[in-house]
Amino acid sequence: MERLLTILPSSGEAPDIRLSPTDALITAAGFEDRALAAIRSLASSSSGNLVVLTYSTGDKRNHPKAFISEARAKALPNKNITFVDYDRFEPHAFHPALRKCLEAIKVSKVILDISAMSKLTILLCLDVCRRLKLTVSVYYAEALDYGPSEQGYLKAREENAIHRPSMQIYSGVQAVLRVSPFSSVAMQGQPTAAIAFMSFNDELIQALLNCVSPARLFLINGRPPLHRWRERATAWIHEQLIREWPEADNPVVEGLPIRATSTLNYKQTVATLCELYWQLNVHHRVVLAPTGSKMQAVACFLAVAMHPDIQIEYPTPQGFLDLYSKGVGRKWLVEFGNLQNLVEQMILIERGRHLGFNAISRPG
Repeated sequence: MERLLTILPSSGEAPDIRLSPTDALITAAGFEDRALAAIRSLASSSSGNLVVLTYSTGDKRNHPKAFISEARAKALPNKNITFVDYDRFEPHAFHPALRKCLEAIKVSKVILDISAMSKLTILLCLDVCRRLKLTVSVYYAEALDYGPSEQGYLKAREENAIHRPSMQIYSGVQAVLRVSPFSSVAMQGQPTAAIAFMSFNDELIQALLNCVSPARLFLINGRPPLHRWRERATAWIHEQLIREWPEADNPVVEGLPIRATSTLNYKQTVATLCELYWQLNVHHRVVLAPTGSKMQAVACFLAVAMHPDIQIEYPTPQGFLDLYSKGVGRKWLVEFGNLQNLVEQMILIERGRHLGFNAISRPG
């Protein structure tokens, strides 16, 4: 595992973004303050392309027009700006649409701004870039304040101390989505092992359980580098759910799950997912729900790219309430290089370590 993590790039403080003619910044027109962080970091001398993902069934608070204003302020020509529709309730057309867009503008390098993207969008964008064998950097802007606040959590805990409430960041769960790039027919008929991430809304995992009816459930908690109270809060919210499953699969010490990874350092999540995969894949069909942080979603993509027999199931929120992030905090950049080449190296290392021989990835 150490060798695998060694080839994965670390994140660094994000500099201003300079786009050459064959570069593209892909960003999402979300409603959080940090949605505009990347384009505002764009150098005025940039001559590349801006690809903006617009949510067709999204919140009216989303502001795609703001991206045009920001692009004009950076002197980016209108012909260099492309909008690609993303229907988060019916995302099946997005993957081919984005691929067609990037092929049309002849992109060789992508800076993927995940700051305002849903987790499934992140996975789909990365998969398109991998299949096109593009050079990829992931840009991520943290928020200054994340919802809910610690005070809001403590109040909810005090008022609903019996049934372990979800914090209502979302207005409900629309459906559990499955998309063809991350579908697998491997191990059909075998018992299912589901892997999911804790959050402030346990409804996401409850929807997953209702959909896939797993024989085993493995939960991964998030450990923020800041706001460390949130790790204990999400553990408390899922405490009753954890008790409903065998203790050996989700060990807890002093109220905190042992299985926890950084919400920012994606390498920890890659390591945990790979360990779980090799523990489970012989006798179980592995289902993965990227219900954690955005950088944990990046790790989910890498795990599935290495092990395409993992099935992605994504519980998508119906809508978003006002308990969401505010402000723009630290900005990070992870330079993956040619994503397909990186994935192939990861496969060689992983399968060589576990199976004792070299392997190649399946064609993209």
